[in-house]
Amino acid sequence: MINFKQVALVCACYSSAFAVDTAAAKDWLVITDWQYRGDDLVTHAGGTTGGYGRSRTGAEIIYQTSSQAVDLEWYRYQSRFSGAIAGTDRSYGSVTDVMLTGFKQWDWNEKYGVEIIYALEGAAEDGVGLGSGKRWGLGGAVRWRPDAETDVALGILLEDRLEASVLPIPYIKAIWRPCKFAEVELRVTGLQNGLIIRGFVTEDRATTVDFTVAYETMNFQLTPSATYGSRAVAIGEVPLRLGVTQFLEKSGTWFVRGSAEWVPFARQTFRHDGLSEAAFQPGTTWGLAARFGARF
Repeated sequence: MINFKQVALVCACYSSAFAVDTAAAKDWLVITDWQYRGDDLVTHAGGTTGGYGRSRTGAEIIYQTSSQAVDLEWYRYQSRFSGAIAGTDRSYGSVTDVMLTGFKQWDWNEKYGVEIIYALEGAAEDGVGLGSGKRWGLGGAVRWRPDAETDVALGILLEDRLEASVLPIPYIKAIWRPCKFAEVELRVTGLQNGLIIRGFVTEDRATTVDFTVAYETMNFQLTPSATYGSRAVAIGEVPLRLGVTQFLEKSGTWFVRGSAEWVPFARQTFRHDGLSEAAFQPGTTWGLAARFGARF
């Protein structure tokens, strides 16, 4: 499953970057998304050279309350291959990803609660069709809120991965707010592992600056090849990301977000029947992303 954003299977509570205080509760969130990754040279590919880059467009609808959330998202990934690697079994076309994720929480008291976390996904290259790339995730966590500044969830997830076995993954999500202008979040979920630091420029949190250091993963079903038959690609990346979120009016409804990232490490591994058949690494690259959304 993917997690190149702040929700999905890995998120039991959603980012407070979208948390401008308003008089009326706003349980719905609608987002449109765009990302561009620059091209870079392919290395460590058994002598196959060339270039690789990626673009992404998408949209999400999220319903969330203090005790539950449901997120429906659609993303389209367009990979760009050039040189000798283009047209080989290590290149592929556009991928469409649809995912339904969420959680449900039951509180024991003000400090403790339990959660069920779930995800259903169809992610496949166009040549296969969306139905060939079905996956799921299911798990639970215990949530501990000792004070207003600390929020910790600990648990375990079962994650289905294409062309690999179902794996149990530790789940850790911790948020600490040292003051009203800052927030630190730790995520260890298998899909996204890293640290997010947010700074709230204004007291009403209308402007948020965030910095992320993470290891993020994706997994897609690919068109069967003559050599391996059915196969999948597992992508692992280490982005360093700087972003700004800005609400456009006092009601906290409309917002925009822009971010820039530097990716010093990325690797793509092609798998068949649980085994790694091939791989390549692009060099250091950069990326830009933009979002536009509303809460209502």
